[in-house]
Amino acid sequence: MSGTADAHCPALIDAIGPLSYGALAERVDALAATLPDVDAGRRLVHVPLAARRDLVLAYLAVLQAGHVALVTPSEHTSITTAYSPDLRLREDGTFDGPGRTEPRHLLHHDLALLLSTSGSTGSPKLVRLSHTNLTSNADAIIAALSITPADRAVTSLPLHYCFGLSVLHAQLRAGATTVLWPGSVTEPAFGSEIRRNHVTLLPATPHVADLLDVQGVLDDLPSLRLLAQAGGALPSARVSELAARGRANGWDLAVMYGQTEATARMAVLPPELADLYPDAVGWPIAGSAFRLDTAGIDQPVGPDPVGELVFSGPGVMLGYAEHADDLALGRMHAELRTGDLARIDGDGLVRIVGRRSDHVKIMGIRIDLGQVERVLRDNGVVCCVTGTDEQLQITYQRCGRQAGAVRDQAASAAGLGVSVVSVRDLDELPVLPNGKTDRRACAALHTTDAIDDAGEATDSLAAVTSVLAPLVGHASIDPDRSFAELGGDSFNHVAASLKLTRLLGTLPPDWHHRPVRELVALSPGRQARRSLIQRVETTVVLRGVAVLTICGSHVGLFRLAGGAHILLAAGGFLFARYVLAASETADRVRRTTRAAITIAVPAMIVAAVMVFGFRSIHWSNLALVHWLVRPQDINIFWFVEALLMVSVLTTAVLAVPRMRAAYSLDPWRTAMVALAVLLVPRYLVPALFDGPVRGLPGTVAWLFVAGIAMAVAGTRRRSAVTAVVAAVATIGFFPDGERNLIILCGLAVLALLPAAPIPGLLVRPLGVLAAASLHIYLVQFQVLSLFDDPIVEFAVALVAGVVFCAASTFVLRWLPLPDPTGGSPIRRRATTMHPARKDRPCVDARS
Repeated sequence: MSGTADAHCPALIDAIGPLSYGALAERVDALAATLPDVDAGRRLVHVPLAARRDLVLAYLAVLQAGHVALVTPSEHTSITTAYSPDLRLREDGTFDGPGRTEPRHLLHHDLALLLSTSGSTGSPKLVRLSHTNLTSNADAIIAALSITPADRAVTSLPLHYCFGLSVLHAQLRAGATTVLWPGSVTEPAFGSEIRRNHVTLLPATPHVADLLDVQGVLDDLPSLRLLAQAGGALPSARVSELAARGRANGWDLAVMYGQTEATARMAVLPPELADLYPDAVGWPIAGSAFRLDTAGIDQPVGPDPVGELVFSGPGVMLGYAEHADDLALGRMHAELRTGDLARIDGDGLVRIVGRRSDHVKIMGIRIDLGQVERVLRDNGVVCCVTGTDEQLQITYQRCGRQAGAVRDQAASAAGLGVSVVSVRDLDELPVLPNGKTDRRACAALHTTDAIDDAGEATDSLAAVTSVLAPLVGHASIDPDRSFAELGGDSFNHVAASLKLTRLLGTLPPDWHHRPVRELVALSPGRQARRSLIQRVETTVVLRGVAVLTICGSHVGLFRLAGGAHILLAAGGFLFARYVLAASETADRVRRTTRAAITIAVPAMIVAAVMVFGFRSIHWSNLALVHWLVRPQDINIFWFVEALLMVSVLTTAVLAVPRMRAAYSLDPWRTAMVALAVLLVPRYLVPALFDGPVRGLPGTVAWLFVAGIAMAVAGTRRRSAVTAVVAAVATIGFFPDGERNLIILCGLAVLALLPAAPIPGLLVRPLGVLAAASLHIYLVQFQVLSLFDDPIVEFAVALVAGVVFCAASTFVLRWLPLPDPTGGSPIRRRATTMHPARKDRPCVDARS
């Protein structure tokens, strides 16, 4: 803890509130006073450390009192069994002990902390660290990351993990603030916590960075100064991407390299050099050094020699402890052999190029394969343990052993989840001519899954192209183009989305702009696709549910009005995805014309039947201008007329060079300005005129534009702002609050929920209804007059709409509609979003 920290500055922040350095010192002193006097013998104190105020204070009290902290996750009891502690930290933050007057263990005077190694979590092997290890490493991290008292770091990593604990040490040493987050980084509230507490430093392993990125957290952190990454290697392209993202959002990326055996971090790449050296881990921290041991290393081709990276400095551990007697040992290591193969250039810059065969790193956890093998053999499992960066591979001799039990033992020994442990059983392990186990042959047995996955990917690609080809009207498609580039639009979007979901599993929000080949590569696999619950795009769900509420309300089964207004917002959402995503005005005009024809032709067919067959509506409905000719009359086709009019006007407005430039520069801001303008008639027209004016294009245009803003928001913060504005505009739109509430809920879901969980059995029927939503809306008015039973009316309207949709789709395929791609998908100039790869062959769906 810093001796120069301002007593009034916050040291810790949690759900209770801030705890100042002055109050922290008092609490730590008080807890330390409850521990036995070190003059009577130093004690081993078990601390199941987590991001809770009472546990952190107790941990600091153990160090301050001069005792030794045994820090573990709470669930790892094997360690406390091997090293029976003198005292244990209770759940309430107080200490419990057997009341012994004599300590159980002889503890070396330099020993301060015991941590599990990243390769032996859950086994008795521990890293012995001294006070000097902890303070020197914290000071070096402070210098490397320029940490000041103004910085606030969040516990995005477990505190029993050396990286997570080093963050706490460095923050306290610098007199800075640590925000204690007890939950997972996947919780939606995590981003809000960072923003609310003005976090400036965010530690992350590659896995954590990916989780935050998927949630959109990294794009919405105005206070963030630094993303500090360690715990595994980031690909060079990912380093460059994150560095660029950081610059755009006001933060830097610091790439680091470390191990528990070196207390925490050993090297840091300064943020300003991340773009220049994305393949490097940086230079050694202050007071430390690297060297290479090239003995026995096969030299790959390169300008610099490759060797095992060896680290020296004040952060190198005292040594390992494998049983209780080792706690009395002093320093056993002057330097640390990392197990990593590296190059060091003339300027001292370190690049990791591989690992020795006895170490792998899975999900950011460095695994000692020999240690895992020893644990299994000690449990009677004759085995060979190999691995890659994706999986731990266990090949074992059967002798009645169940694969599940072996997998569980291996996962526990390595500190991994069972999902990344591959198990193969044999009658006998393969051996080399010299009698040693053939490790390469054992590893090869585990590549079968990869081969199966490759075969599945090939099958999936053929299946995907066979699904998309008829939807976009081509016999063969280029798998390196996206659905939108191939000619997909908002009308075949539903069918494509649901069919791809069934084939590939949950789709990313921007799937329609990703190359088809990439979608296949992202497939989560067979098991995920067989899940009882599938995540379906929100626009699809809203269209299916809205048309049910519209039709059911009209026949009198229930009253859930407002579905058509939600559909209008969903229409704007999809309009932004498919029409406005085109960069050129000509492309947008072609797409808008195609969409307008697809909407207008079915509507005019139904209107013609009603005008000439039943004379039940005015001719202006047939011309789709009833809103203009008779604005005060009830207009059953108001939704179609509004959708057409607003779509065409949006394309026309964005054809103006200045407006087109503004939208290209920042689509969301432009859409929000347009939304603000369109809120004027939304409030003005109902206030000045009586009658059904809430279906006029000018009155409901704000819903369409709100959908556009939701589609292009890009960040969770912008999505939330759009949702709030739309919700406020919904309040009071109709005299009845129930309808306003339904519309408000629909808009909120559209803005904030990219996909919704749906029972697998309901996905197909929901998709059919969503695809036919326009046609059900159109034909329901004919069905209403044919039957007396509302349930029959409801069912017949749905069936008639689905049949009409199928017939309409068949007819429209033969009409000379404008090609939304501006020509053949093979000849079309690539959009700026996904450049075309013209050297790749097309996949013929007929094959």
